Amino acid sequence: MSALAAQRTVQEGTVAAETTRGVAVFPGQPGSLHLTQVPLPSLGPGQVRVRSRRVGVCGTDREIVAAHFGRAPAEAPDLVIGHEVLGEVEAVGEGVEGFAPGDLVTATVRRPDGCPSCRAGQPDMCLWRRYTERGIVGAHGFLAERWVDDARYLVPVPSALEPVGVLLEPLSVVEKAWRQATSIQRRITAWEPTTAVVCGAGPIGLLQTLLLRERGLAVWTLARSEPPTAAAAIAEAAGATYVSTRRTSLAALAPTLPNIDLIVEATGASQLVVEAMTALGTNGVLVLLANTGDDRDLRVPVDDLAGAFVAGNKVLVGSVNSAREDFVRGVDRLARFEATWPGLAGRMITGRLRGLEAGLGLGDDRSGVKTVVELAP
Repeated sequence: MSALAAQRTVQEGTVAAETTRGVAVFPGQPGSLHLTQVPLPSLGPGQVRVRSRRVGVCGTDREIVAAHFGRAPAEAPDLVIGHEVLGEVEAVGEGVEGFAPGDLVTATVRRPDGCPSCRAGQPDMCLWRRYTERGIVGAHGFLAERWVDDARYLVPVPSALEPVGVLLEPLSVVEKAWRQATSIQRRITAWEPTTAVVCGAGPIGLLQTLLLRERGLAVWTLARSEPPTAAAAIAEAAGATYVSTRRTSLAALAPTLPNIDLIVEATGASQLVVEAMTALGTNGVLVLLANTGDDRDLRVPVDDLAGAFVAGNKVLVGSVNSAREDFVRGVDRLARFEATWPGLAGRMITGRLRGLEAGLGLGDDRSGVKTVVELAP
């Protein structure tokens, strides 16, 4: 039975297979957020059934709700959203090792399409770009009561990290950005970064700030909002310098700083991307983590930038999604955050929606840092 047929059977009142409730959209239809009921796959060999405890809400989810992108699974009318999850194992299939009922887990997002990179275990570097992504493209997400996945896509989460484990997916994106920068900089034997700028003070920007501070770098975190804000307080508590771009632009700030070894751009503001390219120091790396969407026509000093990048051995790199290794590193990193700044990462969770029904309001409040949907105690 197809997913669509199974859902219709459920809607008609005759349950032909086990199902689960979730929060979904009809992709391409703005404001179509609704509760749905979808088939829960039978537990096969190598698979794990998980009960969601907590699901994070991010800009990607809100863009899907606004119908900017998103694609339902084949033959399904809607898409269960949510790709940032902390769950509890309910049952394991034949041959599964390393997971047991009651264990806490998170899950990677992207599923491979068979391209050379995917076959090599790097779906985050997918060549063909025919992948599926849970809760985003072609596969139901985790904002559901229960779900099933292959054990190879799950990552154990220590019980001590339960309060903050839902942050592991955005932290994995940050880990990949750091991994990409350090991998690239192996070209320079003596690269020892000391100064970094993070553009953005949402969850990605703040987690990047914490990672770089934990690594010992001096960090300037830039965002539009003027302090006092929750984001500014978190950045400053980690020892970073928070700068409102309403008062001081990156272009004005950069000449006052030491050589900028690393810039991570997480805002998607086209003007800031150009300023970051100009501000980057000799032998520096600029990592882009967001697509621009301003629809602005900018004057870009190509000759000056090209000359500075060539003469200064600078690198511009895009980084998207993350690999399982980044989640694994993220677990260790999050534990170090907790040891260094107890409770600080948890302060990023500024909004809690309790229950699937409350999840229908996930797009209403954007004043805080991170909203999560609480599905189970």
